[in-house]
Amino acid sequence: MREETTRRRRADAPGGRTASRRSLVRAGGGLALAAAAAPALRFRGIAAQGTPTSSKPVTVTINNAPPENQPAALKTYNEVVKRFEQMHPNITIKADSSSWDPKTFPAQLAAGTLDDAFLVPFTEPKGIIARGQAANITEYIKRWPYFSSFNPGILQIVQDAKGQIYGIPSGGYALGLVYNRTFFQKAGLDPDKPPATWDELRDYAKKLTASGRAGFVETSKDNQGGWHFTAWMDSAGAGDKLEVEQNGKWTAIFSNPTGVAVLNLLKEMRWTDKSMGERQLLNQDDTQQMIATGQAAMAIEAGDAFSNIKQKFEDVNMGDFGFGILPQNGGNATLTGGAAWMFNPKSSPDVLAAAVEWVLYHDFDLTNYEDTLKANQASGLLIGAPELPIFTGAFQTKRQDLTNQYANAPVNNYRPFTEGMANIKLVPEPPANTQQMYAALDTAVQAILTDKNADPKQALDKAQQQFQKVLDQGS
Repeated sequence: MREETTRRRRADAPGGRTASRRSLVRAGGGLALAAAAAPALRFRGIAAQGTPTSSKPVTVTINNAPPENQPAALKTYNEVVKRFEQMHPNITIKADSSSWDPKTFPAQLAAGTLDDAFLVPFTEPKGIIARGQAANITEYIKRWPYFSSFNPGILQIVQDAKGQIYGIPSGGYALGLVYNRTFFQKAGLDPDKPPATWDELRDYAKKLTASGRAGFVETSKDNQGGWHFTAWMDSAGAGDKLEVEQNGKWTAIFSNPTGVAVLNLLKEMRWTDKSMGERQLLNQDDTQQMIATGQAAMAIEAGDAFSNIKQKFEDVNMGDFGFGILPQNGGNATLTGGAAWMFNPKSSPDVLAAAVEWVLYHDFDLTNYEDTLKANQASGLLIGAPELPIFTGAFQTKRQDLTNQYANAPVNNYRPFTEGMANIKLVPEPPANTQQMYAALDTAVQAILTDKNADPKQALDKAQQQFQKVLDQGS
């Protein structure tokens, strides 16, 4: 939604998750950077490879820095900033911990207060590009030596119809099942074989339910109920049955038999099986806290959940937790997403060049990556949580080798996911007004989880009507 994968890269979450995870995250026209406007080379890094930059001092503003309540992550981040500024004495990085908010984004852009580089969920770039709200960075990014290593399918998320590039993919995720291996063992379940189907999920959840502990918990607010509903639709083979386009008009169609089946699954687990506990109206922060403190045995999450749990609950034993695929119902698919950096179209060419330089260094420079891994290891941060690579070939192999070298996570516990994903299709988030759709679907999921008499079809009809108004307005 996560509106995905640093902090869930906070933009990765739905609803802007602070979205991270899903907050997830998300006037001026698009700015094409003409080569004629670019000054001489001065900076190191990609600048030394030929990116036009300036000898004049520039300050680059960036969002999505770790907040003060994550001191270890903030310390590592500040060390990266220091290294970068030492290598690039003409660039000053001014970072803040704000995250993507689609409601304030237009006003920030119009007022000139938008950061030069801002992280958004994968649901947002196409709309931002179409509205001319991002800078064209094609000539800058293509000068990066590893540009050809980007997975083309992921890179297209930040491209327009002509192939021009307006952003830099930063990380990807796929939704799966976090579970407590210790609870599995105590319930007589194999911790290396988490539930792989809807029926198994119901069965396991009942066996894992105990006094003070839900067998399974699910999100239903902050757009995350709709986000996960979409993943459940994917698992049933209907990921393309939420909205359709015909002759330029979008129509909501998620109030269909598969959508009803998803809500019926949750309704049966909540009220018939009583395996979801009494605490409802949850977001990811809530479900991760319940997993970490033993109040829940299973929850739908992305791989970054493990890093979040480790940061917030320092004394937790990470070896207690495993990760499996999203339980399936014939679809053999799960929802995927991530985060991408985009750039302020009102920023000067010098600043944009420096901002691209910073993003590529912070996110992808191999030397910096190893230094960061060392620092994270020394700070006790989790290394080796499952994630989806956004690169291919030799560059990705080098990154993975470094990760393996410094990993402190119980990577064998994630094998049900990493091996199981070989047979699972990755389905992108719906393209039209994604966050608004998630918000509408939240109401349907909430109805089912808080009212045992709620009718799934009626709840979906109401949500569909609400979302259709958004589509009809073209907002």
